[in-house]
Amino acid sequence: MKKTNLMKWLKRLIVLGIVVFLVYLNHLNNIVKDEFSKPIGLGNSHLQFDQHPKSVINMLLLVEDQSFFEHSGVDFKEILRVLRDYTFYDKPMRGASTITQQLIKNTLLTRERKIDRKVKEILMALLLEYSFDKKFILNRYMNTLYLGQKGKKTVLGFANASRFYFKKELGLLSLEEIATLVALVKGPSYYHSIKYPQRLAKRAQLVLSLYHRYEKIVK
Repeated sequence: MKKTNLMKWLKRLIVLGIVVFLVYLNHLNNIVKDEFSKPIGLGNSHLQFDQHPKSVINMLLLVEDQSFFEHSGVDFKEILRVLRDYTFYDKPMRGASTITQQLIKNTLLTRERKIDRKVKEILMALLLEYSFDKKFILNRYMNTLYLGQKGKKTVLGFANASRFYFKKELGLLSLEEIATLVALVKGPSYYHSIKYPQRLAKRAQLVLSLYHRYEKIVK
């Protein structure tokens, strides 16, 4: 009798857990849809997807998310590779966040390193990819990512960064200049163009070498 009652309570708890999770998932979905349904404005500061040079897109994907057009918002294969290398080969823990996850983190979450925040980021990335197409997500990322700061002026997106660093429109940049902007994605403060020019140049050279070495993702 006790065993039967215990099983009934376990089933109820499982059902309750599923209901709570679905309600929470719906809550996150509403947040994602509300945020990314808002226009960011396509004036002088922002570009349409096809207005971004393919060299910018390809360099970005090669260094940040080579599987962008293949995964569903989270690259579970890459996560497993990172865990394997860390656990069995004593390699340092490296990031495995996709561009979709980075966009969610930059737009809706904090940068604190906690398990619950990471789980939230993963769920929201999956929901974002379910509701919006790849080009929308990538374009939003390219227009809003943080690429520098000068006083109160914040540099967001490649179009603004091109004018800020090179006084030119993005479409007029050389491959070397584009590689410099993409190099900044990893950390505008760490690769600060004035404080650490050699560090930035080395990173830009790596980006450029990857661009020349590997097949282009966007033709």
